[in-house]
Amino acid sequence: MKTVPTLLTLDRFELSDQLELFQPYYDRIQIDIADGILVPNVTTQIDELSDLISQGHVEINSKMSFDFHLMVKNFKAELSKIEKLIAQNIQINTVLVNASLQPKIDNLIKEFNISIGLDVSPSTEIADIASHYDLSRISHIQIMTVEPGFQGSPFLPEMLNKITQLRDHHYSGEILIDGGVNSTTIPTIQSCKNPPDVICIGSYLTKAGDDLGSRVDFLKELE
Repeated sequence: MKTVPTLLTLDRFELSDQLELFQPYYDRIQIDIADGILVPNVTTQIDELSDLISQGHVEINSKMSFDFHLMVKNFKAELSKIEKLIAQNIQINTVLVNASLQPKIDNLIKEFNISIGLDVSPSTEIADIASHYDLSRISHIQIMTVEPGFQGSPFLPEMLNKITQLRDHHYSGEILIDGGVNSTTIPTIQSCKNPPDVICIGSYLTKAGDDLGSRVDFLKELE
């Protein structure tokens, strides 16, 4: 399982600090974007990241790639902002759009030339996704193992069953999980019949303080 830090920040200064903190350890970072509409939280926005880069307040390693987890209703507006980041030579691994919004992924990929996957909230059933999409055309699916919106929400182990459900539907793309991942819940994740390809880790890393190095070392042993 690959580990990826997930940054959910409330202002540009916090985002800048966390990007500086995690780049020495990781070459892939996920950034949460929330609009206060789809989920009850508002995070640092993509255009603020773009400004930080253009104004020289944050330097992005050339080997770094980003996932964007769009917890927003108007995802097309955010995809346009991500286009600006690409023009600033920022590498985008994938952008995850909430499956309940039923995004037309093929059309979006053609329009924006960005890899776009699905983000699956706890209330969304895999059977509904499989009936609506050709899963072979979706490169990334992220399963939320908490109710989305805030870091530190309780882990929902039953959501791990969705990984097996996806594999039973012959899904062969990358499966990520996001939410509540820490040293206590990782053994449960490891014991799954079908473990995820990627575990996205928020507060266990962002609130590690002086323990960050040892926690990164522990997570690297899982890969």
